[in-house]
Amino acid sequence: MQPRSNLPIRPAFLVRFEGQHPLLTRRTVQVVYAGLLLGFGLLLFLWYLTFNLPDLTHLEKPQYDLPTRVYDLNGELVTEFYVKRRVLIPFEEVPPVVVQALLAIEDSRFYYHYGIDFIRVGQAFLVDLIKMDFAQGASTLTQQTAKMFLLSSEKKIIRKIKELLLAVQIESRFTKNEILELYLNKTYFGHGAYGIEAAAQVYFSKSARQLDLKEAALLAGLPQAPSRWAPTASMENATKRRNLVLLMMENEGYITEDQMKEAIAQPIELKLSSAEDSNEASYYMEYVRRMVLDLYGMDQLYKGGLKVYTHMDLKMQIAAQQSLKHGLLALDQRQGYRRSTQNLWQTVGEKTKLDLYQWDKTNKRGHLLKAPKEDKEKLEQTFNSTVEKTTSSNQFVLGGKLKGVVRSVSNSKALVELGAGKKGWVHLEGHRWARPVDFEHAYAWGSQLKDLRDILLQGDVIEVVLEDYIINEDGFALSLYQRPEANGGLFVTDPRNGEVRAMSGGFDFADSEYNRAIQAKRQPGSAFKPIVYSLALDNSFTRASILDDTPLVFKDTQWRPGNYSKSYKGKISFKNALAQSKNIPTIRLVMALGIDKVIEQANKLGLTGELPNDLTIGLGTASVTLKDLSSAYGIFANGGYLFEPGFVSRIEDQDGKVIYQEPKPKANPVMSPETAFLMTATLQDVVNFGSGIRARAIGRPAAGKTGTTNNYTDAWFMGYIPQLLAGVYVGFDDNQKTLGAQETGSQAATPIWVEFMKQATESLPVLPFEQPKGIEMVRIVPESGLKDCDDSQRARFEYFKAGTEPTECHQDTGDYSDYASPDPDGGDPEAPQGDPEANDQVPSGEAPSAGTGEPVSPQGSGGSAGDNYEEL
Repeated sequence: MQPRSNLPIRPAFLVRFEGQHPLLTRRTVQVVYAGLLLGFGLLLFLWYLTFNLPDLTHLEKPQYDLPTRVYDLNGELVTEFYVKRRVLIPFEEVPPVVVQALLAIEDSRFYYHYGIDFIRVGQAFLVDLIKMDFAQGASTLTQQTAKMFLLSSEKKIIRKIKELLLAVQIESRFTKNEILELYLNKTYFGHGAYGIEAAAQVYFSKSARQLDLKEAALLAGLPQAPSRWAPTASMENATKRRNLVLLMMENEGYITEDQMKEAIAQPIELKLSSAEDSNEASYYMEYVRRMVLDLYGMDQLYKGGLKVYTHMDLKMQIAAQQSLKHGLLALDQRQGYRRSTQNLWQTVGEKTKLDLYQWDKTNKRGHLLKAPKEDKEKLEQTFNSTVEKTTSSNQFVLGGKLKGVVRSVSNSKALVELGAGKKGWVHLEGHRWARPVDFEHAYAWGSQLKDLRDILLQGDVIEVVLEDYIINEDGFALSLYQRPEANGGLFVTDPRNGEVRAMSGGFDFADSEYNRAIQAKRQPGSAFKPIVYSLALDNSFTRASILDDTPLVFKDTQWRPGNYSKSYKGKISFKNALAQSKNIPTIRLVMALGIDKVIEQANKLGLTGELPNDLTIGLGTASVTLKDLSSAYGIFANGGYLFEPGFVSRIEDQDGKVIYQEPKPKANPVMSPETAFLMTATLQDVVNFGSGIRARAIGRPAAGKTGTTNNYTDAWFMGYIPQLLAGVYVGFDDNQKTLGAQETGSQAATPIWVEFMKQATESLPVLPFEQPKGIEMVRIVPESGLKDCDDSQRARFEYFKAGTEPTECHQDTGDYSDYASPDPDGGDPEAPQGDPEANDQVPSGEAPSAGTGEPVSPQGSGGSAGDNYEEL
């Protein structure tokens, strides 16, 4: 046989070994080759993964989902709009105690490894092999950073390998502190907080820069499982987790044993803060939110990190919302108490098919009937279980609202079950206001409750406020509560530029997002009259002009206008007619000026809604918004300029670049400074001795006008000082319902304005209304409006536009009782006698339209339209 010379020469020992162990040798070779092949394949796989890893340049300038933050004019944060609430903080500003707490619980060897902690990886790998679910966590902070920024959170081997590779790359490209900054700003801490700064603000209402040891330990323990460890989820779990972090910190030498024990001994004290938890600015913020959404879209609004700077004054905004709430609650109490619509004994009766109540129609009271003995125990069990279900959401905080069930009631007190074994008492004293409401008849204004059984029945489900704890009665002191059915709005601007300082659109935004300050169109009643009077001042009338206040009758129409009081002055000065809100002189002014001219004037002053083309326009039957009427009154306050209300001054992107700048307010002159000043002087008379006399309570010069519509449906007060204008509207969303007898603008709206202005003006200087150059002061006799040439004791100085002052001297006839001016210094600003606001009521019937209806003077009326009307 020929030797195979092409075979390699093999060592003799190998030949002998193969001969002795042929099977073993073959397997060894196979294993070696397989290992080499596997290793080569693994290298190829890692090489492939390495070249398909996400680009780390994303970490050099990371893109976070940042909230849009809204600030008031003083730079104070008002609210945030976000999907993820996050506030960035540089690593240099993070306290060392926060970093130490995080490292102790998450990655104690962070500063000593290169992205992978092989000891922890080995331990976790063994456990994963045993369980075969790859659920164990051994990730370093670097790995977690890689996962949060660059990978999905899915637990798969491929993702884990990528995480390891990325961790090594990140460590080679970024410093340890840069990695920590990325992690601290990205990770989720629960309760909607992303990043350590947002977490500190949410849980403790402070910056991360101010966190102490126990607070840092609590937050450091959250990222691993926020839903389990967050104190808002479980205080017990949160305490255990915090204490574990403190123990780990002591083990690592970051704190001493005494520090650890001291921190562990302290309870967790949260001070939760969430911008949206405050309902005081919700209506204003919703307007801003919609504006930003329209400008930049959903993603920029909720993720773009925009900074929106508004014209709001947060302190004024809070005062506005609280004042409106207080005023509506006071109105609601004057209206009376609405009986509960849910009674648990009736519910139990329906379940058990037993008739448990007998209604006494005469006394309007219900009586609980005695149940059969065999049913009594079952009924009690059913009732008690129903009570617990009804009251299960109660949180017992002083001043908080609770649901309760009336257990028993006498004439002077009622026992109320509150659930969880707690009870309370409602006493007659303090609830005299709670007389039953009778919506079918006029409100019994001023009457008082005499017996609690007139409003409460055993089993009634009621809302109460927890006022105090009464030791001798073993229960809580409770007061009845009911959410007002009437609503309203308050709109506040700086009349000098139109900037909106505050806006409240209702009692509670959470209940109704309908903004009554800018959306509700309602009749303003006599609050519209200044539009007519301002036109008259530009058409030969002066503040001293004598108007005819005698009854009007029109041919061919059933309309019979009159003053609500059914009393007439005969003759009355121009300024007193507005101050006392007289209807007849106002209608005569509209007749003299022309309906078309009045509509034109309203349009010029910014009131462009539905304006009636008849004489009732002068009495405020047009439909206007509070915002638009505020702009019109701003013209009187600022010397004749119409401004569009401004809400937002500028918007910046997350880098601080201005992307929106509010145009400079365009001062549109629509009225002469002289006319505006004379209107302000006349509206000051309204406050000083007219229907707005309650507004004197703010203790500084103010001008304003009340308004009330038919059947006391809507109530208004528009008032201002030189620096601030506030308008108040009160009414039902169903504008067919009455607010109640005597609920005029003076009664229902002005107190809201007063409460707000007292708070809003605390830091504002007292300023007079500036008199323009074109105004002259002339001494006149009020009953004639003519010049005083005889030093009459009744004479007084009056404002006139230059050139309109009287030149004819007054001739004393001795007849001046009907139109003498009221004393501007007289009267009680808190309780005016004979409220002239009642004159606001619009007469019924169809009013003559423009160019129709001929006025005549009935016999004994004492006068007609007067010469002034004929001249126009």
